[in-house]
Amino acid sequence: MADSISYLIANHRIRVVGDDVAAMLRTMPGFPVFENEDGEPEWLIEFGHKIEKPAQWTELYHFVFEIEMASCSFAKTDDAYYFIMEPAEPTATPMLMRYSGGNVVEATVGLNPMLLRFALWMAVSMLSASSKMVLIHSSVIVHQNKAVLFLGESGTGKSTHTRLWLKHIPDAHLLNDDSPILAVEDGVPVVYGSPWSGKTHCYHPLRFPLAAAVRLSQAPYNKIRRLSVVEAFSAIQPSCPPALAQDEKYGDMVVDMLSDVLSVAPVFHLECLPDEAAAWTSHDAIFK
Repeated sequence: MADSISYLIANHRIRVVGDDVAAMLRTMPGFPVFENEDGEPEWLIEFGHKIEKPAQWTELYHFVFEIEMASCSFAKTDDAYYFIMEPAEPTATPMLMRYSGGNVVEATVGLNPMLLRFALWMAVSMLSASSKMVLIHSSVIVHQNKAVLFLGESGTGKSTHTRLWLKHIPDAHLLNDDSPILAVEDGVPVVYGSPWSGKTHCYHPLRFPLAAAVRLSQAPYNKIRRLSVVEAFSAIQPSCPPALAQDEKYGDMVVDMLSDVLSVAPVFHLECLPDEAAAWTSHDAIFK
């Protein structure tokens, strides 16, 4: 029987199966703190399958995973979704994943740690969307036992702004610096820590209600404005997994979840400088 390892991530039990993969995950930063062998898994990610790239598929999204310079494609056929990662090195082995619905994602052998980490991110994204949860590109601060999502494209200052909170706002803590999990539970938006936190090793298996989301943009001044529901959707949706947004079924799932989030939680747009006043501007808009 193949080796396996189980996790409790965002209150869902996930088992990853595969001898080499399980051994690698036991020492991979971020994952050990989420390890939990209690109970039966809801979702399975099984490595070691022989998966061929279909002769015909509909490519939904293509991008380059820059850390490993791997060419990545998210695609579908009539009966399954596929995710393929092809490293730039001609001799490197591609990694393929197949999801035919239900609770199992099948994958080929994953021996590259960085490709494996991202492949698991994609697998959890596919498995979890129907459960009103999504891995969202964000840096998240916890304050007064509530979570604040800071959103923006890479380079807009999410991590800088959260560092300003950590430095200047009392009782502010970092939950995750790249891919926390946004979920709706019994109509309440909540944020979980995850094993994916970018370059910042910040991995906490914790859950907090969502206080607000803040879209950041750089400016020569500090100014914050609460967005209308339509504006709020446009501010938060681009931070959800872009590959899923290209598929009608997954796109509808994300829209449904965000509708529940926006019916409860405010979303702001902060135009700001990288200074202490910017942190207090967003703090006061949310908590005062």
